[in-house]
Amino acid sequence: MEVDGTVGMESPGSQSGEAEQQSVVERSALIIRNLIDRLSVGGRPEHRAAWESVQDPDTINLLVESWIHDETQTRTNLTMVEMVPRQVQRARQFRRTIETLATEVRRRRSDEILAEIEEQLGELPTLDVMLDGGAPPPSIVTRQVLATLRTPRGFEIDFNGVYRLSAQPDGSISRTKIALAPIFIAGRTVDVLTGEAKRLLVWRGASGWRSRVVERRTIVDTSKIITLSNWDAPVSTNTTLHMVSFLSEFDAENAHRFPVVQSASSMGWQPDGGFLLPDMYYSSDSTESRDFALTPPSGLETLSGGWKPKGTWDEWCGSMRLVEDFPYMFVAIYASAAAPLLEVLHTPGFVLDFSGETSGGKTTALRYAASVWGRPAESYPTAMYSWDATKVWIERTSGFLKNLPLILDETKRARHTRIVRDVIYDFCQGQGRGRGSVEGTRHTESWRSILISSGEGAATSFSQDAGTRARVLSLKGKPLGDDIVVGSAASEDAQALLATTYGHLGRRVVQYLVANQGRHDDIRGVFQVAREKYSDLAQSAVARRHAGHLAVLEVSASIVHSLGVPRPAIDPFTCLLESQQQAGFDADRPLSALQDFLTWCASNQKRFWGRAERDREGNTKAPSQGWVGAWEKKNDWDSIAITTTAFNSLMKDLGHEPDEIITRWKDRQWLKLSGGRQKARSRVVRVDSQPTRCYCIDRNAADMAIEAE
Repeated sequence: MEVDGTVGMESPGSQSGEAEQQSVVERSALIIRNLIDRLSVGGRPEHRAAWESVQDPDTINLLVESWIHDETQTRTNLTMVEMVPRQVQRARQFRRTIETLATEVRRRRSDEILAEIEEQLGELPTLDVMLDGGAPPPSIVTRQVLATLRTPRGFEIDFNGVYRLSAQPDGSISRTKIALAPIFIAGRTVDVLTGEAKRLLVWRGASGWRSRVVERRTIVDTSKIITLSNWDAPVSTNTTLHMVSFLSEFDAENAHRFPVVQSASSMGWQPDGGFLLPDMYYSSDSTESRDFALTPPSGLETLSGGWKPKGTWDEWCGSMRLVEDFPYMFVAIYASAAAPLLEVLHTPGFVLDFSGETSGGKTTALRYAASVWGRPAESYPTAMYSWDATKVWIERTSGFLKNLPLILDETKRARHTRIVRDVIYDFCQGQGRGRGSVEGTRHTESWRSILISSGEGAATSFSQDAGTRARVLSLKGKPLGDDIVVGSAASEDAQALLATTYGHLGRRVVQYLVANQGRHDDIRGVFQVAREKYSDLAQSAVARRHAGHLAVLEVSASIVHSLGVPRPAIDPFTCLLESQQQAGFDADRPLSALQDFLTWCASNQKRFWGRAERDREGNTKAPSQGWVGAWEKKNDWDSIAITTTAFNSLMKDLGHEPDEIITRWKDRQWLKLSGGRQKARSRVVRVDSQPTRCYCIDRNAADMAIEAE
C-alpha cells in the first residue's frame, strides 16, 4: 500500500492540543511508574492488587489517550513493566490491550471525521463521476449502472486504483492506496439451481477491463479473494484484508442499487421452463424478456466457449447433403438433438457408441453430433471431448452440460478400462457421487442426457455384465462406408465445412421445444407409440430396454427433419433395429460365459481327469499345473466337472463374475446338482481317485451353447 497524499482540515481545539497531550502523557507515565514500584515489592497479593488498580475504566481510558497522543513514549513506558521479574506475560497482555483499544478509538474517530466531511460535501459521488473518462465500456458495465453505484464512506476509487481514507489527529485526511487498479461490484445474482449468492465483479487488468461472476464468499473471505489474482485482478497478499473490507462495505452500500440477474451454474432446462445456452436464454414466457446469466463452476469456465454458433443454417444443412448416403451420420445428429428431449419425455439417458476400425469415419460422426450445438474441434473451445479424462471431470462436465449431449472420442484413450464401465453406469444414472467438504455436503451434480462415444472396440467390451449392454446402443462398422475413397472424400469435405458453420440445429430444436410446451403431451404420445412398436419387435429384455432409446431417436428425427434438415438416402433406423437385436443377444452373459467356458475346455482337455495323456506304459500323466476337473473321453459323455477353485479363477480371467454366472447356470438348469434336498450347485466328483467338489455342466446345456454360436 502507499499513502499518496493528505487533505488538510482545521481541527477544533488544536490551539490547546499540545498542552493537553503533555498532561495526558505525563499522567499515564506516573501511573505506569507507580505500577512498576508496586510490582517490584511484596508477594502475589500485593501484585494482584497493583494490577487491579490499573483496570478501572478511567485509568484504561487515560492510557489509551496517552497512546493516541504519543504512541512511542507510551509504548516505551509500558514496555518497562515487562522488565519486572515474573510479570512479563501479564505486562505484554496489558500493553496489547491498550494498543488494541487505541487502534479502535482512532478508527472510530476517523470515521466520525470522515462522516462529518462527507456530510458537508453532500451525497456520495457515483462511480461514473469518480472514474470520469476511464470508465469501463458498456459491454462490461452500462453507464446507467455506473450512475447509480457509490463508493462506501471511507473509500475512494478512480482510474488508477482504490484508496482508503483515514483522518489524522490534526484533522487532515490521508489517502492510502489499497489496489493498484479500480475494482468494484457491478451486480448480484442468485443461482436458481443451488441458491448460491453471487456477485458480478469488475476490474481493470493489464489487458483492459474485465468482469467475472464469483461466489459472494470470495469477496468476504481473505483466503478466497486472493484467487482473483489468477484473472489479473488487482489483489495481492498484502492487500487482501483491505480489499475484503472495501468490497464488503461496497456490497452493503449498494445492495439496493445492484441490477439483479438470475443465473444458473449449468446449461439446459431451468426451473421456470426456459432453456439456457452460453449465448442465449430461451424463455418459456414469450411476452417477458428476462436476463439470465450462465455462471460455470470453478474450473469449467472455458467449456462454454465451445457451445456457441458460427456460420449460417443453410451452410450447415449443406454439410448434411454431403453425407446423405451414410445413415450413421444422421443417427449421430438425431442423438445429439435428442439430449434436451429426454426431459420432455421423462425418460433416462443412454449411450450411443460408434465402434470399428480406425479411419472409418467414427470421429467424423462425432463431429456432426457436436456441430448440432457448437464447435466440433479437437482443441478448445470445443463441444466434443476425449475419453482421456478423469471420472470426476466427466461427472462435473456432465452436470454443467445437464441437458446437452456429452461427446467423448476414442475409448482407447481412457486412463483405465474401468473408467469406461463406471462412466457408462454413472452417466445413465444421471447423478454424480455425493461428496463432503469442510463446509458440509457438496452440491451433487445431476443431468439427463445422451453420451455419444467412439472407439475401435465397442464400449460394451469394457464390461461383461448385461447392464452395460442395456444402456449402450452400439453401432459397429464404418460410418462412412467400405469405399475408402468415397468415404475419405466425404469426410474431408464435411470437416472443412463444419469448421466454419455449426451450432444452429440445436438452437432450433430448443426453440421448438420451448415454444411448444403446451404440446409436450402430444410429443410424449408419439414417443409412447414408437416405443411400443420397437418393444413388439424386441426378442429379449435388453432389446426391450433399447426400444425406448430407439423411440427417442425417432421422435428426434421427426423434429429435426420438420425443421428443415435434409433427409438421408438410406433409412438409419434399419441399422438401429439391427443394433437393438444384437444388443439383446450380446447381453445374454450366462450363455456367453458358457460358450467361453466350453472353448477353454476344448483347448485344455489334457488337464481333465479322463482325457489326460498317457506314458509308454499306459499310465496317466498328471498335468504340470494340476487337475482342473474330470471329463470322460467317450463321445456320449454326460457332463464336464470342473473344480470350484479352477472355475472361479477361470471366470475371473475371462471377465465374468463367477458367483453370478454359476447362479444363473443353476437357474437355467445347466448344472447337474447334488442329490440332497437343497440341490447344491456343486457336487463331489472323483478326480484321480480323490473326492473333489466340482461344478458339473450338463451335456444338453453344452450342446445348446455350441449350436447357439
